Amino acid sequence: MKNYEFAKNGLVLDGADGSLTTRSGDPVELRPQTREVLKFLAEHPEKTLTKADFAEAVWEGRQVSEDSLVQCIAEIRNAIGDADRRIIETVPRKGYRFAPPQPATTGHAKRTTLLAVVLVALVGVVGFFLWRSDGQTHPPVVAVLPFDDLSAEPDRGYLQDALSEGVITELARFPQFRVVARNSSFQFRDKPTDIREIGRILGAGYVVEGSQQLDGTRLRVTVQLIETESGVHVFAKRYDRNIHDLFSVQDEIVRQVSSVVGQTVLSEMPRRTSARDVDSRLRGLQARNIMSQLSYENWQKAMALEETSIREEPDSAWGYIGKSLMLGAAAALGWMEPRDEVLDEAVDLANTAMRLDPENYMSHFTLARILTRKENFAESILHYQRSAELNPSDSLILIGSSIPLLYLGRTDEAINSLNRAKEVDPLHGDWLRWQLGKAYWQNNECDRALEAMQSMASPVAAASMTVALIHICLDQPELARSAMNVFLESRPTHTLEAEAAKTPKNWKPDGMVERYLQGLKQAGLN
Repeated sequence: MKNYEFAKNGLVLDGADGSLTTRSGDPVELRPQTREVLKFLAEHPEKTLTKADFAEAVWEGRQVSEDSLVQCIAEIRNAIGDADRRIIETVPRKGYRFAPPQPATTGHAKRTTLLAVVLVALVGVVGFFLWRSDGQTHPPVVAVLPFDDLSAEPDRGYLQDALSEGVITELARFPQFRVVARNSSFQFRDKPTDIREIGRILGAGYVVEGSQQLDGTRLRVTVQLIETESGVHVFAKRYDRNIHDLFSVQDEIVRQVSSVVGQTVLSEMPRRTSARDVDSRLRGLQARNIMSQLSYENWQKAMALEETSIREEPDSAWGYIGKSLMLGAAAALGWMEPRDEVLDEAVDLANTAMRLDPENYMSHFTLARILTRKENFAESILHYQRSAELNPSDSLILIGSSIPLLYLGRTDEAINSLNRAKEVDPLHGDWLRWQLGKAYWQNNECDRALEAMQSMASPVAAASMTVALIHICLDQPELARSAMNVFLESRPTHTLEAEAAKTPKNWKPDGMVERYLQGLKQAGLN
């Protein structure tokens, strides 16, 4: 049997016994079942192993829940740094496949690798102190405003926020500075505000603003970088291109801004997208805009746009991303049945997007959302983490990740993720506050939970159920019943039995499901 080395973290897998060690030979702790799953995979490289195969080899034919295998696979991927699932591949509707890396190096090659690691670390330390020597204790903060659309009819609105959102996503990859989430910076759309005031509100030292104009297939973009404390324009530039050069323009803007704000670009930016993606990306933004007014009719229109993208640009990930999200929404709202089959198709579509564009943060975000709906929480978290690595400025990723973290009982991690979302999204909305309320309730910090819920600007009726739970936690039964009545006014036929049916049975820690349902019953849900 061969040994395999995982380049991302230097761990070595013994193909004979499935043991995982560091380069120095120290063992990596895994649960016994997880270790057996890894051993079984190592014994059958390049072969698709079904769930029945795993049940027979690891669990000796005993009936186990699907989540047991999923948990083991997620732990293995987490241990070997396989967030993009290129080593332990998921084969849709079948099982898993081990695509082994190169055999582990030994002797001189190992020492050379170690020397390279040490040199990289030394360079990083020197760079850190050079950065600190400028007297700057925090990385600069950049906010990108939505670009004004100066297009005439019928082209007005076609580009939507594709360019400005793309600039935010790509800028967020640079560790030399921090980028404000679009949810905050886009709140200044169509609101004439002094740049210095925007900088103060968002805590940003620099603001990127601009305009876009589409005339048939010709695109004109102007962009300015402004230092907020003084209001001085650091640079201004105009681009005249073909519409299918949209992403090239985006990349040029990112290079210019990052070179000025970060002083230097430390590495070449890899090309993330190609011209073939432009049409699919724009259709996806149109679909999202349609879905802002949620209805079945709008869902049908949005779905048609995504299916057009898959049909006309089958090599672009965006259509598969959009359709997967649409199916997830339909399953949640009861618009398509049976639910499990709809979610299985959504997973297949998300996996196709992952194969086509594994460096697209939305591929990982989409798969994480669907896996959460399927209650595959451990694997969902891995994809949320990778999505956040690829786009650290998107607060929705961080908020979304708190859901599976809470269900796995990792409450402190969920709270940390939500607080990180607040940092990148200073003008955060009610979803973040609602999730904080749930997290603090789960952590028995019910005063803080109530404070979070009461800070919601426009709470939806469904949030009243969470408020009712918090009042039960605070021994305030009358207030709890009052909050529950608000919820029942919007959902008069909802019952405790229906709520129990949709509550994950594997919610950790043990006893959380009972606490949740008992609290609702005490608040008046029958």
